[in-house]
Amino acid sequence: MPTCFRFLFSDLLVLFLLLLTASLSSPHPLCHQDESLALMQFMDSFIIDNHTFLSSCYPKTASWRVEAEHGRSDCCSWDGVECDPHTGHVIGLDLSEGCLHGSINSNSSLFRLSHLLSLNLAFNDFNYSKIPSTIGNLSRLTNLNLSLSFVSGEVPLEVSYLSKLSSLDLSYNYNLFYIGSLTRLVQNLTYLEEILLTGVNISSKVPESLANLSSLRTLKLDDCGLYGEFPIRIFQLPQLRVLRIANNEDLTGQLPEFHSSNVLQALSLYYTNFFGSIPNSLWNLTQLTVLYLSRNSFDDLSCLTKASSNHTFPHLQYLGLFSLNLTKFPNFLQNQNKLVQLDLSKNNIQGIIPKWMFNASKENLQDLYLSNNFLTGFEDSRDVLPWPNLRTLDLQNNRLQGSLSISQIPPSIEYLYLSNNLLIGFENSRDVLPWPNLQRLDLQNNWLQGSLPIPPPYVQYYRVKKNAFTGEISPLFCNRSSLYVLDLSYNNLSGKLHPCLCNLSQSLIALELRSNNISGTIPNAWAKGCRLKVIHLNHNQLQGQLPRSLANCKELEFLDVGYNKIHDTFPLWLGNLPELKIFILRSNGFYGAIRNIQINCTLSNLHIIDLSHNNFSGDLPAECFQHWNAMKLFGAEVFQYLDYNSSIRYSITLTTKGIELEYARIQDELIVIDLSCNRFEGEIPEVVGNLKGLHILNFSNNALSGRIPSSLANLTGLESLDLSQNKLFGEIPPQLAQLTFLEIFKVFNNCLTGPIPHGSQFERFPNSSFDSNPGLCGMPLSKACGDSLPKPPNEENQGLVSPFEFGWKVVAIGYGCGFVIGIVIGQWVIARKQDWFVNTFRIKK
Repeated sequence: MPTCFRFLFSDLLVLFLLLLTASLSSPHPLCHQDESLALMQFMDSFIIDNHTFLSSCYPKTASWRVEAEHGRSDCCSWDGVECDPHTGHVIGLDLSEGCLHGSINSNSSLFRLSHLLSLNLAFNDFNYSKIPSTIGNLSRLTNLNLSLSFVSGEVPLEVSYLSKLSSLDLSYNYNLFYIGSLTRLVQNLTYLEEILLTGVNISSKVPESLANLSSLRTLKLDDCGLYGEFPIRIFQLPQLRVLRIANNEDLTGQLPEFHSSNVLQALSLYYTNFFGSIPNSLWNLTQLTVLYLSRNSFDDLSCLTKASSNHTFPHLQYLGLFSLNLTKFPNFLQNQNKLVQLDLSKNNIQGIIPKWMFNASKENLQDLYLSNNFLTGFEDSRDVLPWPNLRTLDLQNNRLQGSLSISQIPPSIEYLYLSNNLLIGFENSRDVLPWPNLQRLDLQNNWLQGSLPIPPPYVQYYRVKKNAFTGEISPLFCNRSSLYVLDLSYNNLSGKLHPCLCNLSQSLIALELRSNNISGTIPNAWAKGCRLKVIHLNHNQLQGQLPRSLANCKELEFLDVGYNKIHDTFPLWLGNLPELKIFILRSNGFYGAIRNIQINCTLSNLHIIDLSHNNFSGDLPAECFQHWNAMKLFGAEVFQYLDYNSSIRYSITLTTKGIELEYARIQDELIVIDLSCNRFEGEIPEVVGNLKGLHILNFSNNALSGRIPSSLANLTGLESLDLSQNKLFGEIPPQLAQLTFLEIFKVFNNCLTGPIPHGSQFERFPNSSFDSNPGLCGMPLSKACGDSLPKPPNEENQGLVSPFEFGWKVVAIGYGCGFVIGIVIGQWVIARKQDWFVNTFRIKK
């Protein structure tokens, strides 16, 4: 090579290296000042809530201020912020799970970040604010994720104009709705690869034009209120991998023939109304790992029940076939070795669980749901179930018989559901159940006998009600510090409650011991911070006083100690329980007046109070009635149960409409006051008429006097009113005829007078409702109303008049009248029959 070229090459090489070094050493462009300011203003519009619904949230924006305070104003280095490496513009913002709480409004500085390509604000709490229309300013967006962010209202039209979107995720915002057809969305957003709208209220048909989105990879429209027939062409989209349209009960359709080129990996159709046959070509979906066909209207299941063992099946991991009217275990399960979850519940599968099932997914199976069938047991009950990683075994509502072999259940079990079977006991029983990972144990409604099985240390739910367990409750239960629910109801347990049960007050939310033979006193060491919401102790032999330390259980909603032998005055400390909804002291030995309450008798959330069959005396607690605010609301806006946001089911027994009924669940609008069978006296307070939500009011079997207040006509939802067996006088207020829902009305054994009100309801009540009120007249009584009605007692002295005094006066009048008539008749006899009188009554010597 000539020397000149050699030098030229060397010079060029040096120049190239210098340029390369300069380019590598030059800093990336800094974040633009206006965008940095916009981010800071966006951050300041929210508060950081570390106690949000998402326990794993991480406050990314908290670090922004720290960065700025230390002079690091380059927002490109901030947590969750991504910048273009060439221009420095903010192109990505990921604040998902960011502990943000507050509202997004149309003036938010967020919408000044016009270069954004990706925006992820999922798993925050935006306080049910609307998605602002100014989101249309972010016209370059390719990814928008607002899932589970508590936004509400209508999805703005401007979203459908973000024409570059490839991924749209608004899922799990159940107060969000989309007006109109999805057609508009599909026509404008032709680059979409992911549509995730689970839980958004769409309430429309699925447009055929969705099948034109050739790039679509994921379509999730679960629980959207969709209806009509699902377009069959969507199944054939060339890139579609995930199709979820479950929980749309009015959505119909048929499954197509599937080709081997189809790349579907997840197909979820449960709780829809697909019909026809399940095609054998389903098994051509070789990449399928998730399949949920449950609760549809398929009429041909031979694809599942008669699949050839020579066929090649996809390696399923999650399989849901519940509520399909299967009568046997699908034989293709023999060829599945990757299953993690299998659900065959709510079918008609009968007999034993075949041994070949033990070969299904031995190493992988974690959750097995077989509830609500007619299964009687395992083919070989001596073998340990062969699934070493089994976490969930659900066999409730079957016909399992005999003794349960404890050694058969693998030690990996976490959730064991065996309720509603015919089990009578345990084989190989031990002092403590040998399942160290067990969290939930449900043995309800069997015939299990013997001592209570002691759960392992970390159990959370322990339910064994409606069995025949005997003996005492072991103090070992007191060491189960994770225990959340303890339900031992409807057994034959005896002995006393150990004081150490109070050790569980920081974890336990429900203590259910009703219908046993437990004696002694209720433990009285419930500490501050007590988390109890439900205490259900009725139908036992408990004595002593109601423990004052329960005042520390500020979250208590349900307290039922009825049908015991508790001897105490009214618990004034109840006013310290602001959440109390149900309070029952029925059939005990409570006594004394309910007085001096004032501020202690708030109970603004109280729905049901039953103090019946005790020895309470004095006036009715008018001060309390004034503070029972929940009883003043008529009708519920939304139908729900009192336990709607609880994992515990509230159930009680009440005397309603003259019949003792058990309420398995309690509607939110059921309002009840039962103070019957006590010794209350005085008048019925007018303020009772303010409790407009009342359905059942029972003041019977007391010593109440005075008139029936006309304000009771304000109780327009009242269904049962029992004022019988008191000392009430005066007329029945005619305004009560306005109570159109009233089915039961009882005022017998009082001193009422005057006409019975006219009205459709009153004409249907039997005569017995009005018995032993001699002054009443009119329908339905046979006694017509006239002018000569008995006068009521003097109102000024009514407190001194009793039914016994009234009866004495009647007897005296009778004797007086009889004496006068006797004298008159005697004079007549002596005058007319003198000889007969002398012969009859002469004195014999």
